[in-house]
Amino acid sequence: MLDRMKESTGSIVGFRFDGKLSESDYATILLPELERAMKDHKNVRILLKIENFRSWRPGEPWDAFKRWPGIERVDRIAVVGGERWREWMNHLPGLFVGFFAIDVRYFPESRLRDAWGWLREGLLVPPQAA
Repeated sequence: MLDRMKESTGSIVGFRFDGKLSESDYATILLPELERAMKDHKNVRILLKIENFRSWRPGEPWDAFKRWPGIERVDRIAVVGGERWREWMNHLPGLFVGFFAIDVRYFPESRLRDAWGWLREGLLVPPQAA
């Protein structure tokens, strides 16, 4: 299951993710949300918050995401999860292979705020209306 996080804004899109990306999640949530952000922004940044993680089977939707033409416009991915997720990332070194020129960083659940902050670093903030 995948759903867009309400904290998403502008070129930064966050998703809550239970470790299984279905064809439907990919086609109806992930790509449309990223493409919507790309309409107004040159690059996008993604936060993946892994919840209730039990196991990982990337499968075809994940592989299709890695081949998606828009992936070239993603410059940062923050992965937020518990210790179990960190262990799995060590066992799946190929998980983010294919994400060329994308800075991918892991943050423990307790540092979710830091992950959002890292994604916002260096972005131009439009001036506030007076």
